[in-house]
Amino acid sequence: MGVVSTTIVPPRAAHKYVVRETIERLVDEVGASRVVTVSSPAGFGKTTAMLRWADLLHEGGRPVLWIAARAGIDSLDSFKVALQQALLAAELPTADASIEHDARAWLASLSDFSGPKPVLFIDDAQLLNPDIRDFIEQLIASARDALTTVIASRGECGINLARLRSLGYLLEVRVRHLCFDSEESARLIQQLIEFPIPSEEIQRIVVDTQGWAAGLILAAGAWQRDMLEGYPPEGGATGIRHEFASYFHEEVMEGLPQDIRDFIVGTSILGELTPSVCAAVINTEDARIMLEKVFERGLFLNELDRELSRYRYYKLFRDMVFGRLMMRAPERATELHRRASRYFAANGELQLALDHAVQSGDKEFLADQFELLADPMIYGGMLNRLDDLANDLPWELLQTRPSLMLAMSWRRSRRLAFKSSERLIEAAEQAVAAKVASGDLDDYGAEQMGLRVRHRRIMLEAARDNMVFVERQSEILLDDLGDEHPYLSCTLLAQLLSARRELYHFHDMLRLEAELRKALGRPGSDFASIALKSSVAPTLVAQGKTQMARQFLTEAHTLAMDMEGQVSGLAALPALPLAEIHYECGELEKAARLVEGYLPSIRQWGFVDQLASGYLVRARLAAAEGDYASALSGLEEAHLVAIECGLDRLRALVISEQIRMLVKLGQLEQAEQLFWSSDLKFEGEPVPTLNPTRLNEWMATAWLRLEMHRFRLVRSRKVAKRWLEFVRKRGAIRSAVTFELLLAEIAILSGNRSEARRSVRSAVELAEPGGWIRPFIDEGEAIGALLVEAYGSGPVLDTPVDKFAAKLVSVLKGTAQMEEVEDDYGLASGLSLREVEILTLVSGGLRNREIGDRLGLTEGTVKWYMQQIYDKLGVRRRPQAVIRARQYGILS
Repeated sequence: MGVVSTTIVPPRAAHKYVVRETIERLVDEVGASRVVTVSSPAGFGKTTAMLRWADLLHEGGRPVLWIAARAGIDSLDSFKVALQQALLAAELPTADASIEHDARAWLASLSDFSGPKPVLFIDDAQLLNPDIRDFIEQLIASARDALTTVIASRGECGINLARLRSLGYLLEVRVRHLCFDSEESARLIQQLIEFPIPSEEIQRIVVDTQGWAAGLILAAGAWQRDMLEGYPPEGGATGIRHEFASYFHEEVMEGLPQDIRDFIVGTSILGELTPSVCAAVINTEDARIMLEKVFERGLFLNELDRELSRYRYYKLFRDMVFGRLMMRAPERATELHRRASRYFAANGELQLALDHAVQSGDKEFLADQFELLADPMIYGGMLNRLDDLANDLPWELLQTRPSLMLAMSWRRSRRLAFKSSERLIEAAEQAVAAKVASGDLDDYGAEQMGLRVRHRRIMLEAARDNMVFVERQSEILLDDLGDEHPYLSCTLLAQLLSARRELYHFHDMLRLEAELRKALGRPGSDFASIALKSSVAPTLVAQGKTQMARQFLTEAHTLAMDMEGQVSGLAALPALPLAEIHYECGELEKAARLVEGYLPSIRQWGFVDQLASGYLVRARLAAAEGDYASALSGLEEAHLVAIECGLDRLRALVISEQIRMLVKLGQLEQAEQLFWSSDLKFEGEPVPTLNPTRLNEWMATAWLRLEMHRFRLVRSRKVAKRWLEFVRKRGAIRSAVTFELLLAEIAILSGNRSEARRSVRSAVELAEPGGWIRPFIDEGEAIGALLVEAYGSGPVLDTPVDKFAAKLVSVLKGTAQMEEVEDDYGLASGLSLREVEILTLVSGGLRNREIGDRLGLTEGTVKWYMQQIYDKLGVRRRPQAVIRARQYGILS
């Protein structure tokens, strides 16, 4: 029997070999092994790798035998002849017996070979029949260490090698060894193309081909042809193209049994394949067997977890197969996607269920899936995606699906689109009534829908800052929900706690905190936990429970970061309140990182507290750097957002902060214009009567700053006292700190420095548990000087308050505003640079208004500085101050 010469002659390489570190490094392991298997789908360079090893081993003196199954090996006899001819070609003895006539004796004599150990390469072993594979097993067993056998196949080679694997005699080369990395891919592409190719196109080819050698070659050739012809396709060189389609059809799909072809086509809609999802999509009971067959044949199926039977098709292969399915049988593709969507919905894989429902192209089916999955998707943090997709559905499909409309209404509330949210809630109520009337909804179902409608109304009013409504209705609905709806209960509890904060209703917060911990302890969605902790933290901060708030927000932020791939922007919910805590505690760098990273994405969530924290901290950080222009610009942006969305609470906070900065800059007239032009202003003195809210507090602090700096001190002190008494009684600790500091400044302006120190001491005692540093620094030099006077000398007692005060003094002494001059002048409590500057102008005969005009300060602020100068120099009149300063050498 003759043999085709190409059967035993290594093929000529089609392209110049690209030196690859992985292939080069493996040559020694190949040579030292008894058996080497090289397995991958078509076109991954198995033959090229073996040719390289053959050359290197031959150069090292090893005889090389080559058998190509594709070139005519169709029976055991033809394989034996080919093997004998390969031995002759390698100038090796063919053993004492003839392979053809006495195979057993021939195999028995293999171990007697002397000289360098031959290396037998068998290419395309997947084409060999069982008889040949059995003979190769015998050949390997007989030869032992006298022969190295390298077997290349597209899938499993079909030869039993488990024992050799267990003994360590088997080297397995797989796709990961054969894949080209980015650098190797670029070198191969540039070698194939006559002129330069843009780096971004190379990168796209590398990513799409996943290191597949044939794909790199096909893509490079396609790109070059496109350039020569002058019309590159939209998808680039690796889109759904004829070059790839024909390759996969001829090299992979052609000749496959019909059941395997049908399986591949039907499952091409799936990103990840498991037996259960394949069975559901193509209605087969032997999906596991089919998956094994496809994998073992090397049909571009990537193994993710063999034990669990999880696989994924290679991207280009799947693209080609799925592209043909869509072109030739779009109705079949639609039905396959519907089946996949139902399967994933039933198994709780909501994102995949939604993706397949969208890809089905069936809008009515998509609407049905939305109605079915609306609540689970909300609980999984997928509300934004649901609303974005549902927004493209026609109204006739939406109006009969109340769960979907209620989900969309919640998103509209978050986006601060209140009218749209209200219309959707009303339409959902009508749809529920229609379903009850038609018998499509029973009494229990109607009751449950009613609970959801009430919940959405509370969420809408919470977004509108209608906290009186939220507090009243949340408590009622929480009782009605019981333990059956943990997610809804969590969101209601968060809103109730927020409402209590805004209304200063802290009287039963211990009970609500117990409810909070109970809610967080329930098994449920991670998203619910993140949203609840993010919403509750500002309430805890208002009570002075900063450490608990920090813990909640840190936990929520860590969890949200882990979920970032599932819910975009979710980490902004805890990040911005956490940034405010960092700022208040003097951790400015941490605060800046969080605000910079998360403020741009918070608008989509529509959480007022998060918006307020983000804008406020950003402005204060800029002011801390002395960049008041940026600070005020950022606050103006926040003011416009508040006006656009009708957020009066945010608007009041922004106005209060704008006025604080403008007064500090001496722009009193501008600050007054801003205050009195607002429709949030009030008649008379802003004392906390009836049912005040934090909105009233912020407008009151703005009013106080204006009155103080117009030197209306009696009124200012009365209003500040009333607010301090109110917030202390209600347990609003953070607010109490603010009013104590304002009272301290009023006392300074009144010339009562001892009262000012008492207020500052009270503020320090209140601030210590929360670790709040910035409220003292941001109030400016007056408060800083009082702190240094009160705590800057004498021993530091071993109490939390004294330690905190010592830290405050240390921070204040390190700021430019509090540079002390006592070392230069020998004073018991030195003048600040601003005080020296004012005293210099006084010595020049300037009045307070004139000094204010020179320095950009209000007349009231100059008077306040003069009181500090009098106290420090021990005088009570301007001429005495100038004389005393000259005596100390402060003035020349």
